[in-house]
Amino acid sequence: MTQVKESEPQQELLSEEFAADTAANILDFTSTLKELRKTVGPELVRHREAWRDRSGNVRTVEYVEWHTVADILDSVAPNWAHSVKDIRTIGDYVIVTVAITIDGVTREGIGTGSARSETGIKKAEHDALKRAAVKFGIARDLYKKEFDAIENRIGGQTRNEQQDPPFEAVARTFSELITTRQISMIRAIAREAGVDADAECSRMFGCSITDLTRRAASRLIDRLNSLNGQKVSTRTAS
Repeated sequence: MTQVKESEPQQELLSEEFAADTAANILDFTSTLKELRKTVGPELVRHREAWRDRSGNVRTVEYVEWHTVADILDSVAPNWAHSVKDIRTIGDYVIVTVAITIDGVTREGIGTGSARSETGIKKAEHDALKRAAVKFGIARDLYKKEFDAIENRIGGQTRNEQQDPPFEAVARTFSELITTRQISMIRAIAREAGVDADAECSRMFGCSITDLTRRAASRLIDRLNSLNGQKVSTRTAS
């Protein structure tokens, strides 16, 4: 059977068409990113309590619901798709990895929640969806404000802490995520000190314990140890 070879002009034409299609796809994706990175309207932004300052005033952070993120994706990038890449449990906690794909580009996010309830598992998936969407630019300004607020809060704790370089308290990858050993230590130290570990974590970092990075978890353990030391000193004095 004789194979017909394409002539050089035909090959050049195909190459030019491929290059044109590639350039068009890149341009479309760039335009999509530009739209996704636009500031989210104030009517879509929600607020939650993060911590109380030394004067007792409530400090809040802004966020968007997962369904708001999905609506934005539907509107700007109707061909978007998402998939659950990984689900694993560590003790009583579930860790979900979600991937979002737009125009062939995939970015992932991680969410955590309680493995004891369906609500906790859904929370983990929804948080993972939002964090993957942030990597495409959705509500990125809100996350930046939240991290800035957390850094300012941490920076005001002690002189030694102010000398530490900035870091993100909320884990972005599984490798950064708080360990089960750290979770156990936090719970044990908090019980001994008579402190609500979840409330202290929210006050310091504006997130749940299971969302912490390992470094932030170490900072929380140091804080709880200091509170426990104060309690022991009070007992001794009495």
